Amino acid sequence: MNSIKFRLFVYYCAISFVIFGILGVFLYFSLEDIVLKSIDNALMTKAKAIATLISEDEGINFKFSDEILKEYSKHSKHYFQIIHGSKIVEKSASLNGENLPIVTEIKTVNFKNEPVRIVPFNFKINSKQFTIECAQDIDDKIDLLQTYLGILSIAIVVAIILSAFGGLIVVNAMLKPLKKISLTISKLSESNLSKSHIDENVANELKPLAIAFNKTFARLDNVFNKQKQFVADVSHELKTPLSVILMETEMALRKQRKIDDYINTIDQIKNSALHMKNIIDTLLKLISIENTKLLEKKTCDIKEIIKKSIFLSKQQLDKRNIDLKINGETFFIEADETLITEVFLNLIDNSIKYNKESGIIDINIDASKKIVEIIDSGIGIEKEALDKIFDKFYRADPSRSKTIEGLGLGLSLVKEILELHKSKIKVESKPNIGTKVTIYF
Repeated sequence: MNSIKFRLFVYYCAISFVIFGILGVFLYFSLEDIVLKSIDNALMTKAKAIATLISEDEGINFKFSDEILKEYSKHSKHYFQIIHGSKIVEKSASLNGENLPIVTEIKTVNFKNEPVRIVPFNFKINSKQFTIECAQDIDDKIDLLQTYLGILSIAIVVAIILSAFGGLIVVNAMLKPLKKISLTISKLSESNLSKSHIDENVANELKPLAIAFNKTFARLDNVFNKQKQFVADVSHELKTPLSVILMETEMALRKQRKIDDYINTIDQIKNSALHMKNIIDTLLKLISIENTKLLEKKTCDIKEIIKKSIFLSKQQLDKRNIDLKINGETFFIEADETLITEVFLNLIDNSIKYNKESGIIDINIDASKKIVEIIDSGIGIEKEALDKIFDKFYRADPSRSKTIEGLGLGLSLVKEILELHKSKIKVESKPNIGTKVTIYF
C-alpha cells in the first residue's frame, strides 16, 4: 500500500515484534542459565562431598554414609558413579544397574528417556585418578522452563498487540500536523494566497516544511499580483495607441476630407501601430529571456561591446549633444554577446534620454573587479522610486516621462539578462544631480 500511515504502522509493529522477541529470548535463556547453574552448583557440591568422604578411606573400598545412601536410594532421581580410567568402579543404587554416559564436561543427556544433568569432578586417591559424575533428573525443571516459555510467549503477543494499538495512536498523532498542512494546501486558490498560512509552531522535523510552504505561498502570491499588474499595465499601454487608431479612423470616416488629412491620419495610425508593435516586441523579448535558460555564450571583450552600443546610440548622442567617455582597461567575460549588447544599449539609451542637454556620460571599466559603471549628469531618480525601477512598465517620474519616449520595460529587460548571466546591477541616484549604474559581472 502507498499509505504512509499504513507503512509507519507496519514498521512500528515490526520493530515492536523484534524488540519484544529479543527481550523474550533474553529473559528465557537468562532464566534457563540461572536454573542450570543452580543445579550445577548443587551437583558439584555433592560430588566434592562424596570425594571427601572417599578420600578419608585410603583403600579402594568405597563406604558411604547413611545420608548419602538414602539420597541415592533405588527410587531416587539423583545419581552418581565413580570412574577410574575408563572403568566404572562404583555407582549409586538409584542407577538400578545402569551406567551414566561418561562425560568430560557438564552436560545434559538423555537417560532413561528423561533429561539428566551430569557434572563430572576429578579427584585422586593414593595418586590414582578418579572421576565422580553426579547427576540429577531435571525433567521437572525443563517442564517449569517450558511453562515459563509459554507464559512469556503469551505476554509478548499481548504486549505486541497493545504496542500496535499504541503505535496506531502515535502514528495518528505524528501525521496530524501533516494532515493540517494538507488541508491548508487543498484550500489554496488565487484569491486566498495572501491569507494562507501554515502554523510554524510544529515539531522540529516539520518546521522547515511549514516554513518552505509559507515562503512558497508568499512567492506565488507575489507572482499572481505581478501577473495581474502586468496584465493591467499591458492593457493600459495598448489602450492609448488603440484609442488613437480608433479616433483617427472614426474622424476619417465621418466625412470627406482632403488627401493631406488622410495622409496625416494614416501617419498617426502608423505611429500608434509601431508603438504597439514596439510594446509587443519588447514583451516577447522579456518572455523569451524569462523562459529560455540557454545562452549562446562565448568569450566577449566588454569594452568592444560598450563601443558597439555607443556606435548604435551615436545619433541620439549627437542629437542631444551628450559628451560620452570610456575610462579604464577592458576585461573578458563568458556571455551571450547579443544579450549583453542589449543591456548596454538600454542603459546608454536611458542615460541619454534622462540626461540634460549637453550633458555628460562617463563609462568606467574596472578590470580587476569586473565592474562597469555608467554615470550620467541627468535628472536623477527619487529615492522612493529606486526599488521600483526594475518593475515592468514602471517609469520613475510620470510627469516628465510623458515628454520622454519609452515603455518602462528597458530596466526589466536589463535585470532579466544580467540575472541569466549570474550578474548583478545596482542603481544609485540623486534628483537633479545624476544617476550611477553599476554592473557586477
